[in-house]
Amino acid sequence: TGLLEGYNTMDALAGLAFGIIVVQAVRRLGVEKPEEVAKNTVLAGIFSSLLMALIYVLVTVVGAQSRGIFPVAPNGGEALAQIAEHYFGGAGALILAVTVTVACLKTAVGLITSCGETFVKLFPGGPSYRIWAVGFCVLSFAIANLGLDAIIAWSFPVLMFLYPLAIALILLTLGGRFFANDPLVLRFTLGFTAAAALFDFLGALPDGIRAFLHADPVISIVQDWLPLASQGFGWICPALLGLAIGLIARQIIQQKTRFSNFPLS
Repeated sequence: TGLLEGYNTMDALAGLAFGIIVVQAVRRLGVEKPEEVAKNTVLAGIFSSLLMALIYVLVTVVGAQSRGIFPVAPNGGEALAQIAEHYFGGAGALILAVTVTVACLKTAVGLITSCGETFVKLFPGGPSYRIWAVGFCVLSFAIANLGLDAIIAWSFPVLMFLYPLAIALILLTLGGRFFANDPLVLRFTLGFTAAAALFDFLGALPDGIRAFLHADPVISIVQDWLPLASQGFGWICPALLGLAIGLIARQIIQQKTRFSNFPLS
């Protein structure tokens, strides 16, 4: 449950986007060689990961201790509000508001910046960066006012589909030197991952939507025969299978290429 709830942080998805900003910042500092850019990016990632881990450990401890005082809250936002009020009284809400605002502001700035730059490149003849940035701000503001419970209910199914792809892509990129970053391996692994993640997406939909789509029988069958599917990690085995098929296919193609290039005389 803790791992799946962690999808809501969107750290891995945001990391894929924020990586662009970090690389550009490193280059603006005068680092030009690709290996040096990679080294500095990794060091920055390790540093920020350690700080994030410390924060999450402390939040976990506070959350666990709060169970001796409060019942289970509907979401983490309400839990933090109760804890802040318990320790700081009326000022707790203000302290929490300032803390969350600062924490979310840097995330919002990073996301809007990276998304704006990405969409400008995707649609070179389309709107300018400023228009994309303003549009994302307005859309995000509108969605934010739906309330945390509603946002989680509708975003979680999407995260259940996107997160396995992000995790698989990150791991494949880190281990790319073992298969020369062959696109064939990437396609097989991500293809099998996406197929399995689709069932996680369906299973995480609100009850009414699942009933409308008549998805429950299919989800039940998948959870019965696919390992870890009932825990929300049904994509792991298909991803490994796709990786194995991709590596085997790559090996076969390499052998055929060597044989075709082998001189007969």
